[in-house]
Amino acid sequence: MANNTDNQRLDAGDNRESARSSAVAGLQYRSGAFQPPSARTKSPTVHSATPPKPPKGRFFVVGLVMSVLGFGAFNVWNSFFRYSAYGVVEGRTIEVPAPVTGVVRYVHVQNGDRVRQGQLLMSLDQHELEQKIGRLSDELLMTQAKLDAEVSASQWRMAQYQIQFGEAAAEYRDKWAAVRADQVKLKRAQQRRERVAGMVEKKTATDDDLEQAIADEQSQRDRLETLLEGLVSWQQRSQVAELASHAGFDALQPMLAQLKNLESEQKRLREQLALGQIQSPVNGVVLQRHRFGGEGAAHLQTLVTILEEDSLEVVLYVPQQRLNEFRSGSTVHVSLPPFQDQMPCRVSRLGDEHVNLPTQIQRHYPHQIKTVPIHLQPIDGRFQHERLQVGAVVQVPHNVNRWLSRLPTNDDLIPREAKVGNTVRR
Repeated sequence: MANNTDNQRLDAGDNRESARSSAVAGLQYRSGAFQPPSARTKSPTVHSATPPKPPKGRFFVVGLVMSVLGFGAFNVWNSFFRYSAYGVVEGRTIEVPAPVTGVVRYVHVQNGDRVRQGQLLMSLDQHELEQKIGRLSDELLMTQAKLDAEVSASQWRMAQYQIQFGEAAAEYRDKWAAVRADQVKLKRAQQRRERVAGMVEKKTATDDDLEQAIADEQSQRDRLETLLEGLVSWQQRSQVAELASHAGFDALQPMLAQLKNLESEQKRLREQLALGQIQSPVNGVVLQRHRFGGEGAAHLQTLVTILEEDSLEVVLYVPQQRLNEFRSGSTVHVSLPPFQDQMPCRVSRLGDEHVNLPTQIQRHYPHQIKTVPIHLQPIDGRFQHERLQVGAVVQVPHNVNRWLSRLPTNDDLIPREAKVGNTVRR
């Protein structure tokens, strides 16, 4: 009975649906929107409902956030946990100054060239100094010509003085011989007077003979005195002639002094001109040229910067509490970004005082921390890396084995009181 009632209800619903469809079809025919169907219209296919798709932009945002977080985590790890210490490459750089003011005429080196001590780097043009040297050379030639003429005149005068000196000397010798002869004659006259005086006492000679002997002696003495006076005169004349011959050379002394001063001044100017030839003071590599051809260079202005050969070293900066990790003579491997290879270095010495951090590594350390420098030298005595540059940042990677050695073991986890000697209570 119940089944019959349900079947009737279903049939009634189907009839109502058919009537509704017929009414709609009639309406379509009357409006002219559709053509009458040739067959009975099929009902549309019913599809199952699908869930809505999430927007694609959500994956992009999630990926971007994950990338930012990963990049930040990598930077934090790379800056604070990947390396145990940081340092810089340092070296002795020499700034070659201009010793004089001038204009750069020639540049003989390029950046990166290896130079030897004494090698020519630059040439400065000193036009005013060159003109001064030229004027001084002309004055020197003129003074030399005057000196040559004065020397010729002095030589002629000296020859005359030599002749006069020779004549005066010969006459002096003749007068001196005559004086010696008259001295002998005077002595004989004195002896004759003494004999005549004795004979007068013995009455063998008269007083007239004695007076004659005295007169002869006096005459001989007067003659000798006259000769002596003449001898002094000739001696003075010979001395004057000798002094005059020397005075001829003394007159040349002022001109010789002037010539010597000019030569000294010319030498100083040439040495000053040679200062314009800028030479390398050491063996090394040219880092930078600060002046080029045609540019002016002031006094003591830097012209070339040179890195001295074999002066590169690695300087690490570590806090005071970590200083015991480094020992003099120990080996430290450092890396030079972006290269992956590591350079073995030897600790040459530890710093004696706290220093401020270089600018390029300050971000890797706490703010305003004081560090101690540790100087490293290459194991083989010389850095072979071609791209090792002054100011480059070096890094010391963490020693993983050292970290692993610090991790606690199973024995470390067992209490001390549970250990008896080398055995462990189970």
